[in-house]
Amino acid sequence: MSSRAQAMAGGRRDTILPRPAVFAATYAVTAVAWTLAGLLWSSGNRPFAVSLFALGLSLGPCLTAYATAPRPLKQLQRRVVLLVGGLSVLAPALLGAGSMDLEGFFLLLFAGTAGAALGHTLVTVIAGPLVFGRALCGWGCWRAMVLELLPARRGPGRRRGAWALLPYLGLATSAGAALGLLALGHRPPAPTGAPTASLLPVLVACSVYYAASIGLALALGDQRAFCKYLCPSSAILRFTSRPALLRIAARPDACTGCGACSRVCPMDVDVAALAAAGGRIGPGECVLCQRCVHACPKDALQLTFGAAPPPHAIRPALGGHP
Repeated sequence: MSSRAQAMAGGRRDTILPRPAVFAATYAVTAVAWTLAGLLWSSGNRPFAVSLFALGLSLGPCLTAYATAPRPLKQLQRRVVLLVGGLSVLAPALLGAGSMDLEGFFLLLFAGTAGAALGHTLVTVIAGPLVFGRALCGWGCWRAMVLELLPARRGPGRRRGAWALLPYLGLATSAGAALGLLALGHRPPAPTGAPTASLLPVLVACSVYYAASIGLALALGDQRAFCKYLCPSSAILRFTSRPALLRIAARPDACTGCGACSRVCPMDVDVAALAAAGGRIGPGECVLCQRCVHACPKDALQLTFGAAPPPHAIRPALGGHP
């Protein structure tokens, strides 16, 4: 079997995703999303109709444009997918249907009621990453869609010590914000997703998130600093995404050790070291942006779908400050 049909990672065989299968899957999702969007629009649930329409646009036409773009334009097209996907997550909140982030999840949880934020968090932060890894971080995060437009680029390396604990502080802050809203008498929106007049908490939360993420990126000169050090979702994702089937894998026989992959990784994963060992690339940290794939001059890295390599080969290697 040719190298385009399989990749060897840690002694296991991984299937490189064939383009026709990807197109078929994404357009099937688009068809379902747009059908549901039409039904929701006609029933008066405009916030989630807009969200599903944007989701279908992101996973269908935008993702197809990425897949067919020449290599020099792929990252630009990925940012288009990221922008449209991020707007699909942000739309319900801005249109009055309540936050879809962890604050909305905790608010519903503590209030003992149902709502879209519960399902969204369970799918995108807990269950989905078991299969798709941190794909949402690289392809559909409403914060990252702005961060990737900043002049700051890759940071000087992963910071150690107390920095590693900050995501848990962010998680606790999200839970505390939800408790605070309940204490102030704010109630979650109705499970139907119908618009409500209570936009102030959502706008405040969005403003705080953007101020923190943009400020941290500019202060540290690191585009993805928020994703590494403060994002509350990352405190969960770094664990739930480790066994993911969708991942970047390497062919060590093709790797020359040039280090081009490590130099472009926005999450400070030492891709070159893992590629040379034939290991999985950055479990729990990789956002599947595929910058390393496009930077590799020997095509030693591929997006694959398959079982994880042995445990000794998958420990994340993070470049950091000494």
